[in-house]
Amino acid sequence: MKYFLILVLCLLTISPSCKKSSGSMTYMNTATITGQDLTMTPCSGGYFISIDGISAISRFYTLPAASNIDLTTATFPINVKLNWHHPAGDPSPCNVIIVDAIVKN
Repeated sequence: MKYFLILVLCLLTISPSCKKSSGSMTYMNTATITGQDLTMTPCSGGYFISIDGISAISRFYTLPAASNIDLTTATFPINVKLNWHHPAGDPSPCNVIIVDAIVKN
C-alpha cells in the first residue's frame, strides 16, 4: 500500500507539467467571402473573396473538405481566416486562388 501511495503522489506531481499540443492552426490572412460570382464573363464562376492586405478581389471555386462552411446555405458576407496560394505559384489573370485551410472568424 505504501508503494501505491508513493506512485499516486508521483503521478499527481508529474501530470500537471505534461502539456498537450494545442493543435491550433495558424492562418496567414483574414478575409471576407462576399458571395457567389454570377457574372457572365470568361473569368466568372466560384465565389468572390476580399483578402485583407490585397487590393484585388479574388475568387475561389471550392473549399477544403475539412471546412465546416457550407456555401450553398451561407449568408454573405462571411468573415474568415484562411491559408491560400495561387495555382502553379503564379497569379492567374482572373485572380483565382486555391484555399488550403479556412475557418469562420
